Amino acid sequence: MIYGLLAGGVPPQPPPMVVDVRDVAKAHVAALDVPRATALQDKRFVVNAANYTWKEAAAHLNAVRPSLKTAALGDFPALPGPASTLDNRRSVEVLGLEYIGPGKMVEDAVDSLLEAQKSWV
Repeated sequence: MIYGLLAGGVPPQPPPMVVDVRDVAKAHVAALDVPRATALQDKRFVVNAANYTWKEAAAHLNAVRPSLKTAALGDFPALPGPASTLDNRRSVEVLGLEYIGPGKMVEDAVDSLLEAQKSWV
């Protein structure tokens, strides 16, 4: 979907909850050191950095990478209603996660895709 964004497209908008895969990996590793829980609510962690739409990603890329041409911001549809929010406090408090922000996540993904694209020729 990020590559579609780079190609000037408007990717379909899934629920806008986002997390960097590096944070998911950190959460798995950190969970190895958490004492074994017996209560179900103590066995699960919500790992979510923020709510972030493709329109927000395009606006961010337009600001930090103006040479990239995303679709016009007006081309991105609004969410069909208010987005749910996820409570990630437990993952921050118990696992010690410090989430990578959505803007940084998109920038890094774009940089990786552009680097990979060089080898596609």
